[in-house]
Amino acid sequence: MPRINVRTLASIYRNVSTIHKLNELKPTSAIIVTGYIPIEAIRFSINLKCKTSGNIALHFNPRLDRGYVVRNSKFKGCWDVEETCSPAGSRGYVFRRNSFFHLTIFCTINEFQIAIDGEHFCAFAYRMPLEEIVGIEFNDDVEEPKVRQTNISMYPDPQICKPTRILELLDDKPLDSNLELPIVVDLPKGFGIGAKLLMKGRLKLLPHSFYINLQKGKMIYPHPAIALHLNPRYHYGNQPSCLVMNCWNNGKWDREERHDGQTWCPGREFLLTIRCEYEGYVIWLNDRMIGEFKHRLQPSVIDTIRITGDLVVYEMLVSYS
Repeated sequence: MPRINVRTLASIYRNVSTIHKLNELKPTSAIIVTGYIPIEAIRFSINLKCKTSGNIALHFNPRLDRGYVVRNSKFKGCWDVEETCSPAGSRGYVFRRNSFFHLTIFCTINEFQIAIDGEHFCAFAYRMPLEEIVGIEFNDDVEEPKVRQTNISMYPDPQICKPTRILELLDDKPLDSNLELPIVVDLPKGFGIGAKLLMKGRLKLLPHSFYINLQKGKMIYPHPAIALHLNPRYHYGNQPSCLVMNCWNNGKWDREERHDGQTWCPGREFLLTIRCEYEGYVIWLNDRMIGEFKHRLQPSVIDTIRITGDLVVYEMLVSYS
């Protein structure tokens, strides 16, 4: 929502911090933030500060001049490994100058879930205990920040967030529009033995990671059962780029399988194929098989595809045999 631009003291004197105290956080806690981004804004940050001086549990840093968002943490005054993405929502870049924003930080058991203007945006795994967090700090080009705390039982919460945009993928009827990430796709016929998913897309130029979940249900929290979690990772600390595969069952991640040597090239288009066979899933990238993942959950539980991260999706197609 734009407003008449008035240069306030906050926009003239940058690097002025505003700190709000927080009540103790726990799983199901939600921090609701609103603020205004001035027309000359370059970047701003929102920090969840800890009891110990110099520790930041979550550093959320939109950089409007570069069109991406950085997430990080700071321990004993030293920054950890950055996570970055170049986000675009249903109306373009999610942070716009000369407008207000609405941000939700939801606490699960093991990570923050973050929604911008009512749309789920990203997650950030905990690097410090929730109980260490005591305040929220605003820096740089953000004005009129307001904070409130609440508790919610599901995420995205329809009372706070927009209804999840759910697409439907039918047999041999491709999806080629409205594919802005995150994507939630309903599979009316499931994804049982003989099912095949084809996805055309392009990896972004500076990727951190993305994932594709074959899961049961549309919610993020409570955590859905995930029969296949396909997660290419790039520049993950000092580790080489790799493909991680796993499943979520009985309230936790199972043993992950890691394949080094990425074949996804930043900026390049690709064709991904996931085929459900009797023993497990077979994954192909273009004309090369890049992995297999044996069934740990019955594929009959799958009714949803969820995709998010640093890629652009052009087209999706599912077929059954």
